Amino acid sequence: MNTLKKAEDIKSWMIELRRDFHMYPEPSFEEVRTSKVIAEELKKMDIEVITTGKTGVIGLLKGKNQGKAIALRADIDGLSVTEETGLPYSSKNPGYMHACGHDTHITELLGAAKILSDLKHELYGSVKFIFQPAEELGTGAAYMIEHGALENPKVDIIVGMHTFGMIETGKIVVQKGSFMAYGDKWSLTVEGKSCHGSSPWQGIDAMPCAVAIMEGFQTIVTRFNDARNPIVINIGTVNAGERFNVVPGKVEITGMNRALSSYSREMMPKWMKKIIDGICSAYGCTYDFKYEQGFKPIINEDSFTGFIRKSIAKLIGEENIIQIGKIMGSEDFSSYLEKVPGTFLILGGGNKEKGYMHSQHSNRFTIDENCLPIGAAAYVQAALDFLKA
Repeated sequence: MNTLKKAEDIKSWMIELRRDFHMYPEPSFEEVRTSKVIAEELKKMDIEVITTGKTGVIGLLKGKNQGKAIALRADIDGLSVTEETGLPYSSKNPGYMHACGHDTHITELLGAAKILSDLKHELYGSVKFIFQPAEELGTGAAYMIEHGALENPKVDIIVGMHTFGMIETGKIVVQKGSFMAYGDKWSLTVEGKSCHGSSPWQGIDAMPCAVAIMEGFQTIVTRFNDARNPIVINIGTVNAGERFNVVPGKVEITGMNRALSSYSREMMPKWMKKIIDGICSAYGCTYDFKYEQGFKPIINEDSFTGFIRKSIAKLIGEENIIQIGKIMGSEDFSSYLEKVPGTFLILGGGNKEKGYMHSQHSNRFTIDENCLPIGAAAYVQAALDFLKA
């Protein structure tokens, strides 16, 4: 069977579906319309629909014959980013955008479900299609697991896939072992004492203190940490001040850290606190520092990833399977991998000629829709090969 051709045959349907999802991105755990559309589409395919919590959806396809169970997962939430792509199907939900490709992931998994549903009388075992909320919060996978996503039937193996806008369409990353980083959120409030802007000596300006702290954080990356185990300290938001002629008495900062080694991960909040303590003391400020461990690293199981590589090679050829090294980004697919073996793939969705080579979370993020059949076919081939093995 030519799996890719079957996916190409439903390409126009997938494009229409993906554009609909793209127009209506929804926040984490509030993906009400999105999950409703997913459930409706699965029911049209005569696939059993199981709702989990408010917005999680699982499709269960049972083959004619008993056997193993494979789970295929897609995330469904949007991002609080204002879209600036200029596309005719741009987001209609102000302040939100599918800037990470989750609209693509939903569509590819629904495409796989559509193809596999036509083959259910040939299947040995079961396929679970997991449509997961709140990946962007890092808590959606654990939520789905708590609601039984990996049980009834018990999942033997799981496959996830993420579309990357800066990898050319037609390429797929299949990579063994340690693949993606730890990801931890933090917040810092620096407090001084506000006063009139004409007489700053009468207060304690929290702004220069906060700036010095932020600059100090970068010395952690270059001087505290072992450079052979890379880390990232990203400052995502800085909020300060109430009025142009007032010395700000408070600065609020939030960020997220990434690490590949468990040692660096454990040390980062300690190193940060050391910087904060010293600088706040020097500037006469107080502070409140909160640090929350979040994403675990993604570690692809070696033997199954090798198995999946052979499946993907049938579709696109060995020459289009690439390696990109370790990624400093994080994904809560890691929660599934703590429970069952599996692998996480990266699907190319970029196109240099069309100018579609934007990074994830960019307000100009766009994908080449020619990647949709490839993603759907990859899911299908993985499921067929595993259940036959």
